Amino acid sequence: MKHRVLVLAVLLHASLAFAEAPLQFAVSTGRVPDDPNVNGIRVSFLHGKNESVRGLDLGLLSVSETGNLSGLGLIAGVGKVSGDMSGGAAISLINIHDGRDAGLNAAFINRLGSPDRAVNIGFVQIADGETLLDIGGLNVSERSTVQLGFINVTDEIKGFQFGFLNIAGNGFLPFFPIFNFPKSSTSSSASPPRQPDRPLPGRSDF
Repeated sequence: MKHRVLVLAVLLHASLAFAEAPLQFAVSTGRVPDDPNVNGIRVSFLHGKNESVRGLDLGLLSVSETGNLSGLGLIAGVGKVSGDMSGGAAISLINIHDGRDAGLNAAFINRLGSPDRAVNIGFVQIADGETLLDIGGLNVSERSTVQLGFINVTDEIKGFQFGFLNIAGNGFLPFFPIFNFPKSSTSSSASPPRQPDRPLPGRSDF
């Protein structure tokens, strides 16, 4: 009987070691259980760091870090994602995401990588890559489909900008109030090649 209990204890310990934690508590000094991956709920106070979180991420006065996020992040502090957010929502005071995002980013400040499949809502939003929809006070990106804000700035707009001041590298004007959209590409179309001159009838070459 004792041997069976011992074997079961060893197997249980091994399964827990290799499985994702269904519930984890994290503070600045460590996490319980000490698993890099969470599939369920992570609760952090002051600081939490994982390789991945799938499910619900709750942070209280916390810098909550994860490699990849899939689910819902509610952080009363800073939410940092060094990899990708594959789906869900990240709602924080400050979002700092380095990779590609799909879903919703909502924060006072969104500092993003390439949220090309996400809706971004915030007072200040700066993206290094492409964004799908930005709604905020100041929206800055390399490329955007739609920007709605007080000041909108992008190198390339695919859809339109609507705001007090709109700046787009490919806009119909470089900057314009109220709205802006891509300039037409018809001007770049080439004219048909010129046909060689034909000799006039009734004349022969000497």
